[in-house]
Amino acid sequence: MEYQGLIEDDVVNVRALNRAWLRLAADGPEQLAFPDEARRHRLADAPFLLFTLREHEEPFWSTLLDDDPQRELFATCPSAAQRELQTACLAWLWELSRRNPYAARIVAGAPLKWCEQIAAYPLVRLLRSAADADLVRPRFPAESPMHRRLLLRAGSSLRAARAAAQITAMQAMLTMTGLARYDRLPAAACRLKGPSRQVADEV
Repeated sequence: MEYQGLIEDDVVNVRALNRAWLRLAADGPEQLAFPDEARRHRLADAPFLLFTLREHEEPFWSTLLDDDPQRELFATCPSAAQRELQTACLAWLWELSRRNPYAARIVAGAPLKWCEQIAAYPLVRLLRSAADADLVRPRFPAESPMHRRLLLRAGSSLRAARAAAQITAMQAMLTMTGLARYDRLPAAACRLKGPSRQVADEV
């Protein structure tokens, strides 16, 4: 099966959103400020979003998009800059999920179910439901080795080092979310009749 890849406009939007995220994160607890602006721009050139909109938190999104959602009593309200970023990103991912869900899953590491979920709503309804939600999170936890590697190498002036860091991070992004699905495989394998016993019996 063939899938449509990213078009140039998609790449431009990913970079613009990443730059907005890095500006936002520089003033937040992540402290992703770089003295060298060129290094920050190189980091933003990653072919995927450096942040998430909590796409893998299915209960959170189900509640958020409910017709009569129950808001968390002590939920954190996003700042004006964060609200602007997540509104722009969500609107773009909504459009991309409708046009090319495969590309949306690649750049955001989002589950297909989430892409289908947001695409099923009118854009105005989706943005209104998410307007006051605290959505934006770093792609990788700040204490994780992948986060440190991405910051150190994805902004490098060396093209090879930058490409290697981006590929490694993208691979981690696309594979780590599927681990839960494979947790059931060992248990299922234990219930299978092993061919080794059959071979031994025949020998």
